[in-house]
Amino acid sequence: MNFNSPRTIGADQLPTARFKTVPEDFVVDEILGFEPSGQGEHIWIQVRKTGCNTRDLVDKFADITGVASRDIGYSGLKDKNAVTTQWFSIRQPLQATLPAEVGHIDGIELLRTERSDRKLRTGSHRSNRFVIVLRELTGDRQPVEVQINKVVQHGFPNYFGHQRFGHDGRNLIAARSMFQSKRKKVTRFKRGLYLSSARSWLFNQVLARRVEEDSWLTVHTGDVCMLDGSRSVFQADDSQAGLQARHDEHDLHLTGPLAGSGESLASFDILELEQQCMQEETILVNGLISAGLKQERRALRALAEGLQFEWVDEQTLRLSFSLARGVYATALLQELVEIVE
Repeated sequence: MNFNSPRTIGADQLPTARFKTVPEDFVVDEILGFEPSGQGEHIWIQVRKTGCNTRDLVDKFADITGVASRDIGYSGLKDKNAVTTQWFSIRQPLQATLPAEVGHIDGIELLRTERSDRKLRTGSHRSNRFVIVLRELTGDRQPVEVQINKVVQHGFPNYFGHQRFGHDGRNLIAARSMFQSKRKKVTRFKRGLYLSSARSWLFNQVLARRVEEDSWLTVHTGDVCMLDGSRSVFQADDSQAGLQARHDEHDLHLTGPLAGSGESLASFDILELEQQCMQEETILVNGLISAGLKQERRALRALAEGLQFEWVDEQTLRLSFSLARGVYATALLQELVEIVE
């Protein structure tokens, strides 16, 4: 099972680099894009964590507060080997305060607390801001700078990162097992992971095919387009002039399928390409349909807002940029360098 998604440039044309040599080389700040309401039965807390897994932190909050894990919310899973800022919500009676122990967990710093009238839901934040340091770069600077400029101009393939599939693809393997054995029971959290892993894998196969065919940035009749900054989609047809120009100006993006039940919005050659990819993974497709998921769309391209770079020294590069929620920084990095262990 190969999790190395095709690049828009050959790996042999890129320098190698080391990533995450220390947690401080990967800094992520979660941007909500809104404020908690200020009142209600949930306490929202913003923490900065180092070397902590999001789900492990939820379990620690549950142990300290006596609140069930299901009543503790978060918007996104953040990397363990990193310095990350993110929000959690903990259901608490109106007059209650959080135990002091919440702010004294190893590896976290409590930044802010606010009341809110609702639980923090997965995927509710707007974006993530990154500062990434790449070390021990080999070769010339020029290929990296050329690729950075291409990403600024065109964006980059919006692959789901390999971490979505678990170590050595274990989440995907577990998804296949779950779909093939109806008696096998898993926790709600793991079931969600496995469903997401299967969906992500199928999307990556479609995007990989279009990258290989160099068609991921070209609007074809039958493509499904998504307006930038929204989930609104529409089908491209011959009557809609100017779609390619709007795409090149980042006003809209081509999309690929997030598998589930329902009729595809794609048509003609695009539909045929997507169906071919799905036919190679019938266990995953049928499993997602049986699980009750509805077909959706995801942009094939991602944009790195405010992408800037700085050479700290001859072999060290610092990058800063923001990505919309659900977009993986590793998908951007693979367009710039070949990461080595």
